[in-house]
Amino acid sequence: MVSFYDVFMYPLESMGIKKARKELIPRASKKILEIGSGTGVNLKYYNFDVIDDLTLSDQVINKTLKDIHEDSEKKFNLVEINVEKLPFEDNTFDYIVHSLVFCSVPNVDQGISELKRVLKDDGELIFIEHVLPERNPLKKLFNVATPTWKKIGSGCHLNRDYISSLKKNNFNILFHKKFMRTAFIYGVAIQKP
Repeated sequence: MVSFYDVFMYPLESMGIKKARKELIPRASKKILEIGSGTGVNLKYYNFDVIDDLTLSDQVINKTLKDIHEDSEKKFNLVEINVEKLPFEDNTFDYIVHSLVFCSVPNVDQGISELKRVLKDDGELIFIEHVLPERNPLKKLFNVATPTWKKIGSGCHLNRDYISSLKKNNFNILFHKKFMRTAFIYGVAIQKP
């Protein structure tokens, strides 16, 4: 089943997001939490041979993902959550995965703090986000468009600096790459000791 969101995202997927998913998602193993699972687009990239437990989450689980869950031979859990107040014990997950989520989180620091709380000390945070581009004219355009876009895009900010937010919240960036004229970023972070 194809959703409107997947159709809308198709050009962006082909310009680099799909490549980022292919590179990052298979590294997740053992006990995994995915934040903002949307229509389940990451599912095909997981290596289920090395996964003990996979929890897909979103504020509201949409019908597309519910249908996939019912029809899938692969086992995973679905949970409706708010990333700013996760219903999990401290040090629960070996990996946390999120893609295109933190643009819409009202309190980014609180959300990242919750990720840090439920991630094991030696766990990894895998991320794909869109961010404020580094250079004009895109940088200026994203800043100007953000107030209007937030209203029509469910609170989505086009001009956030996700890497700075991770560092501010005591994460070390193992690696990251920017793409699509620096408007998107993906990578892996770990907690500072």
